[in-house]
Amino acid sequence: MPTPAPEPARLQACIVDDHDVVRDWLTERLESLGFEVCASSATVAEGVATILDRLPDLAVVDNRLPDGRGIDLCREVSASAPQVALILHTGMISPTEERQAREAGVGRIALKSIQGEDLMAAINEFLDLRRPVGDSVAPSPETRSV
Repeated sequence: MPTPAPEPARLQACIVDDHDVVRDWLTERLESLGFEVCASSATVAEGVATILDRLPDLAVVDNRLPDGRGIDLCREVSASAPQVALILHTGMISPTEERQAREAGVGRIALKSIQGEDLMAAINEFLDLRRPVGDSVAPSPETRSV
């Protein structure tokens, strides 16, 4: 009898946000899309340490944290682990901050909203880039919306 093929490894994600409710909501959304949330942190210092220790596929980072800016966290992570995809999640961003975020290695900036539409679109864009060529299976509607 043939040995079953091993299941593909789940994508890993880290969350950096100072609000418990946002971390919990985002953990639930990411897990519904098939991610393993390997860590969540509330500060720049914890986030950098956790991301560099875990080396996830994706990190979702709030830009306003108690000890600094998410842009600075992204700059530090990108310098040491450029393979980690970074989404900056922010309530608002100036053109200067947007430029700084891009220079810091941020792949996508997602504006905060009640339903999280922009953030979920950014995560789905990441998944689309990671999906093998020819794999046309889209997530079900309930996992695409919040």
